[in-house]
Amino acid sequence: MIKFLMKKFLMISLCLFFACTLFIMLRGERESSINIKVKSNSFIEGIKILWGKDGNTVWTLTAKRADIRENENMAELSDITVAVQKNGMILHSDKGTYNLLTHDFTVNSEIQADTKDYKIITSLINYDASTGEIKTDEKVTAEGKRFKVEGKGMTLDSEQRVRIHNDVKATFNYNK
Repeated sequence: MIKFLMKKFLMISLCLFFACTLFIMLRGERESSINIKVKSNSFIEGIKILWGKDGNTVWTLTAKRADIRENENMAELSDITVAVQKNGMILHSDKGTYNLLTHDFTVNSEIQADTKDYKIITSLINYDASTGEIKTDEKVTAEGKRFKVEGKGMTLDSEQRVRIHNDVKATFNYNK
């Protein structure tokens, strides 16, 4: 009878040992075979970026949404407004890209920049934060109360001087 109980105890113990070992092996194998990719793309709603020089704000960029790309230092912006404090220029566009490292931005949809004296319309601009220059190679129209200038390509330097590069057509209206 003791032999029978010892055999029974030994069999139950071995069965439990193998069942636990099998359970642990299958569980570990299942966890290691599942490959879950978690994307780290993020977004920010209602973003406001201030760019300053010598303690003064040069421009303020606001966007309705900024989608930050995975493994890149770029943010895709939507519904953009840029306010340049020095000359009161307000730039509006639907979308653009902001470089988080260099602070450069590109606006690549229909753009309208308004000041109290004139407005500029183009389809793409690149802002270089290191030089303060805004450039485009696209068609540009600058229109004021008494003038209209059209051309291809433009540079707006840090001193707020506008230069149209090619195919310039200017119309001036002098009303006395």
